[in-house]
Amino acid sequence: MKSIRRQLTLTLLPGFALVLIAGSAAIYYSTRAALLGEFDAGLRAKALTIMSLTEQGQDGIQAELPETFFQEANNDGYPQFYELWQTDGKICARAAALKDTDLPRRFGSPSAPAYWNLALPGQCAGRAIGLKFSPKVEDDAAKRPVPLEAIVVVAADRRSLDGTLDTLAIVLAVAGLLAFALTLPLVNFALRRGHAPLGQLSQQAAAITADSLQTRFPADRIPEELQPITARLNDLLGRLEDSFARERRFSADLAHELRTPLAELRSHAEVELAWPEGGDSGKHRQTLEIALQMEAMVTRLLDLARCENGKISLQCESVPVAALVEEVWRPLAAKAKAKGLGVNCRVAQDARIQTDRALFRSILANLFSNAVDYAPPGGRVEIAWRPDAPELTVNNTVEDLTPADAPHLFERLWRKDKSRTGNEHCGLGLALSREFAALLGFALTASFTGEKSLTLSLKRRP
Repeated sequence: MKSIRRQLTLTLLPGFALVLIAGSAAIYYSTRAALLGEFDAGLRAKALTIMSLTEQGQDGIQAELPETFFQEANNDGYPQFYELWQTDGKICARAAALKDTDLPRRFGSPSAPAYWNLALPGQCAGRAIGLKFSPKVEDDAAKRPVPLEAIVVVAADRRSLDGTLDTLAIVLAVAGLLAFALTLPLVNFALRRGHAPLGQLSQQAAAITADSLQTRFPADRIPEELQPITARLNDLLGRLEDSFARERRFSADLAHELRTPLAELRSHAEVELAWPEGGDSGKHRQTLEIALQMEAMVTRLLDLARCENGKISLQCESVPVAALVEEVWRPLAAKAKAKGLGVNCRVAQDARIQTDRALFRSILANLFSNAVDYAPPGGRVEIAWRPDAPELTVNNTVEDLTPADAPHLFERLWRKDKSRTGNEHCGLGLALSREFAALLGFALTASFTGEKSLTLSLKRRP
């Protein structure tokens, strides 16, 4: 199982180790460069001293160096050496401690001397400076035709410098190891403390049940990084609360809808049992109507379940819209005429649409039936088809509905009349039509163009 804490630990520890290594390397090399520069500056000072004591005479280049030159350094146990040549290779002066050994003859200019590491007599580590210069000319050598040049090399034991750098490296390594050793518990502590709000969030989420969906996570007492997650969880809880409320309301409505026909069936059955010889066809007809009503309700509930589970297969074909509208409207025409409804149908005869005929017909049947049944006597029903969208609209006048009822029209078993008198509608038609529309790639919406004018729009999704 992946662990965020483990992943962060495995990321932070190597990262911190790299920072320690980089920081220690930067300290070491910057200190090394500074100490080496100071060491080279001492060598250059010695070389310039030798240059200042070197002259060019009639007999060549001569250096008058005191006997105590370098004596102080040699007494400290870190010997220093020098050697002076003419450019033709003639040795002009050299340290007595060199004995039979010569220093390498490498050089640069006085402004840019040459520095290098070397092994001194006794095979100890040293560092040297070499430069070529023109010695000052004595007065009696002023007539010498060709001025001579000299090369001076000064070398010194660098063990003290190396010892300082080794000590610095050890100190940095030990300090780095100690810092890294302390990092692990600090990182674990910081991650544990930083993840504490996640644990609290998990405990709060675990305590939420179907009976406590009104609970919301406190966004004001949570870290900023978790606030987007908390906001989304609160939105999810809100949607779940609404869904559960609709399901509870649906269950209550379904029980209410089924209770009345079941009570009627029970009453008829008790009458038949009490007076079996006195039955008439009217009672049997009522029993059949009740059974058909319950069958229609169950059938629509099953159709809704099939839609939601994706178990309805589509058979798309080219459907003539005008002919289908006329076919669906024909059974409703007599009722519309009896109610004195003004009907206006604007559908082009050549209008066609590629869709599933059966589902599309079921949607039209529900929309037209609702328009005729809920339009008041003397009202109007308008059916229009826009081929460019494409979009079908059904507009009708209403009496009991208001714009505030529009969001509830597609809820299952919702009806404006809470008493639910009558058995022509069970409150599932528009809900089923919306599911069918979604399967066909349409959006079914409801809107009011006025206080008493309801428009149901069936429009193809882009």
